[in-house]
Amino acid sequence: MLFTAAAVLTSLLVLVVIGWRSSLIRRIPFSAPEASHHNWEGILRDPKPITIRAHSTGMMKTPLSAIVNLKHEKARDIEDELVEYPVVASVVEHQQRGAYLIDAGLDASYAHDPYGSMRGVLVESMSGVATQQPDTHIAAILDREQIAIRGVWLTHLHPDHVAGVLDLPKDIDYFAGKGERYVNFAFLVRGDHLEGIEGLYEMDFDAGVALPPLGNGIDVFGDGSLWAISSSGHSDGHVMYFVNGIEAKVLVTGDACNTQFQFDIGIGPGYYSSDLEKAQDVLDRIRAFKERYPEVELVFGHDL
Repeated sequence: MLFTAAAVLTSLLVLVVIGWRSSLIRRIPFSAPEASHHNWEGILRDPKPITIRAHSTGMMKTPLSAIVNLKHEKARDIEDELVEYPVVASVVEHQQRGAYLIDAGLDASYAHDPYGSMRGVLVESMSGVATQQPDTHIAAILDREQIAIRGVWLTHLHPDHVAGVLDLPKDIDYFAGKGERYVNFAFLVRGDHLEGIEGLYEMDFDAGVALPPLGNGIDVFGDGSLWAISSSGHSDGHVMYFVNGIEAKVLVTGDACNTQFQFDIGIGPGYYSSDLEKAQDVLDRIRAFKERYPEVELVFGHDL
């Protein structure tokens, strides 16, 4: 009997260790260049030759309460329901630095499986249900437009933002915010979306520039063209990106603000978030930023 109990405990320990290891990925400190500006006025007066185009890589269906906090006092008259929204990845092209992605969207497996490559006993309870037309994943889009990317700037590491990495080159750079957790636990919920990547460049915003009302920012190229902005709330290391283009100035919110509807009603992200209070604060900051700088366009995490 003791032998059986010990064997069971050993097996459970092995499963936990294997599961924990599957969620780990090497982190590489990102060496941020010196910031070209220290406030929004200076940044906006100095646009650069950089462009952004947002693409849908599929449609995701999930409860509204997962993306909108229906416990918020403003949500009293909003009923929970299944909603469908696009899963967005954006192509950023810099005249000197080349092409990059902000988020990777969905991989090709979603064209024939509503959960893509996701597996595990908790997949159905923790994941939305996706639909995807063939050849609309991000790698197919890049191939059609003959774009060779040099890296991917990730808003966060939730599956619907990193799944597309499965179809992307592994010898390019991948970036995320410091403290961002990789949700990939064997037997429970697993997609292995970052398999084959040697490591993630991790941005530490403590060394960034204070850019109120949004938060600390990093001038990622050092020329004021693309800024990473700390926005912890929806996830622990969530990052927004500001594209300071000559043609358009664009804030990519990721899941700090999922849709135009969410922005308009002013209710923060829902139960998919790690900290509802922080997530609400970030949304409030986005709204304050847009009011202060109305010329800035917004690209939401799940809206086009």
